[in-house]
Amino acid sequence: MTRPLRSMLFVSGERADRYPKALASGADLACIDLEDAVHPSRKAQARLSVCEFIAGYAPKPGDAQLAVRINAIGTADGLRDVLALQDSGARMDYLIVPKVQDPVELSLVECWLPHAFRHLVALIETPQGMQRAADIGAAVRAGAPRVSALMLGGADLSMELGAQFNWTGLLGARAALVMAAKASGLQAWDVPFIHIDDVPGLRQETGLALQMGFDCKTAIHPSQVAPIHECFAPEPQELAWAQGLQEAMDAQGGPDQIRGAFVYQGKLVDAPIIKRASRILATAALLRPNEQ
Repeated sequence: MTRPLRSMLFVSGERADRYPKALASGADLACIDLEDAVHPSRKAQARLSVCEFIAGYAPKPGDAQLAVRINAIGTADGLRDVLALQDSGARMDYLIVPKVQDPVELSLVECWLPHAFRHLVALIETPQGMQRAADIGAAVRAGAPRVSALMLGGADLSMELGAQFNWTGLLGARAALVMAAKASGLQAWDVPFIHIDDVPGLRQETGLALQMGFDCKTAIHPSQVAPIHECFAPEPQELAWAQGLQEAMDAQGGPDQIRGAFVYQGKLVDAPIIKRASRILATAALLRPNEQ
């Protein structure tokens, strides 16, 4: 069974020497970035480096899954990225499309790269994209069946909104993105925390993102991965509660034999509570042994 994605670490497409380090960082997903992390004058070389690396890449035990963020498909560099990936025969786990404003963009990528990726992620980072977030998420049921997540692009969005690039400034956008993602059964990925040395701030923001319903916290430095994962680990008392509830249900013949709500530890338990407990147990079971 595949571990749930808790973290994605960005690495610049310009730094081919750092690709293996990112994959070995402990992150669940490592994303080689051809967009914002690459200077315009070096896009062509970065594109070549990424395609060459993926063509010869053999995953090692414990490596992160592999993602690539291309340039927006409405740009010349985005189209060059698509053609380069198509010509190289590259295969990756996730392809991330930035600045998505219309679901047709995802449908086009599905058509252009039918074999290049297993999962597609729409990065929403403009007011126009936020306005159409629900439609973009719904593309999974129409022309883009491999869409698996919506991701918030906080830097670009905050600039266009004239908002602060922090929790408060992006609170409304975060809530809207989570709602749009969940309405189509997709994951919601949160924007990176940009203050690399502020570990308490990273923990606080990751905790708030989890409370809001985000499934993955993205990162810009390997040192951020472990604190993010620690935030995802169930608290001991939370895990004990879920295990106790599971044992109580097993004593009654299992969840399928339970009719309606019942009382556990003096509180009423119904279907949503049972689902919450199941999610806690699944997360704990899928974590690496040294992270439980």
